[in-house]
Amino acid sequence: MSNNAEKLKIDYSQLMDLRVDFAFKTFAEGNPKALISLLNAIFANAKINRVVKSVRLKNPNMDKKSIEDKLSILDVRAELEDGTNVLVEMHLHGKSQLKAKIVRSWARAYSEELGVGQRYTSQLPTIAIAFVDGAIDPIEKPKSATDKIHSVYMIMNKDDNTVLTDAMELHFINMKAFAGAVNEADSTNIREVTDNMFVYWLSVITEKEIVNKEILDNAYKEKEVIRMALSAIERQSEDKIMRQAYQRRQDEIYFNNLERQEHEELKQANQELEQEIEKLRKRLAELEAQAER
Repeated sequence: MSNNAEKLKIDYSQLMDLRVDFAFKTFAEGNPKALISLLNAIFANAKINRVVKSVRLKNPNMDKKSIEDKLSILDVRAELEDGTNVLVEMHLHGKSQLKAKIVRSWARAYSEELGVGQRYTSQLPTIAIAFVDGAIDPIEKPKSATDKIHSVYMIMNKDDNTVLTDAMELHFINMKAFAGAVNEADSTNIREVTDNMFVYWLSVITEKEIVNKEILDNAYKEKEVIRMALSAIERQSEDKIMRQAYQRRQDEIYFNNLERQEHEELKQANQELEQEIEKLRKRLAELEAQAER
């Protein structure tokens, strides 16, 4: 694919899906300028006064804390120029336990950042960013509320919203809500999204769900970093070894999701069976009581 913005010959059907964690991790690690642009777009859209100028990619693995503890692997773990730690993850499946998983990943990463002899007050924040294929529902959500595209959570006083600490900052980005907004309306009229680069980056990430590719073509024409990103994704997609690893990961995700679904169905069936057994026990107790009378 040429970097000439006048020539648009992108075969989107051949590009890897960045919502697949392997594809996103490979892309982010190989394109730090694109990662910086993406992070800045996320913070700008959340109206957070933070500008990323550089990132240092770190080992995403977090060691076991106990024998029972599972090894936690993040898609991207990076350190900003001021020392702030950033975790970025793609979640195409498994929303039911996602909130707990993200908080756990944040807590473990935050605890690992404190050096020996370092004061607690000197520790910099840890930011977790989760791209999710659907909504992360809060504990209390009005029935009339629509799914937000970008939600930010911090530790606050519930009465006056005073921030207790900036140590925790969790971003949940609803990819499905964004793609739906683009597909159902004018792509330039996504009211909730305030940052244009955020729109462009989400368009690249959710490309497989976007029907009208005009928004992607416009991003390609207008922003050099998007041209570079799409070129990098295309090169990554054409690499045979990368493609094989990507397809293996897709298969793994599919079968893990299928296994999870079967487990949930079996769990539901067992719960229903236990309820029926309990009803029979109560009925039997009633019959025995009648017989005694």
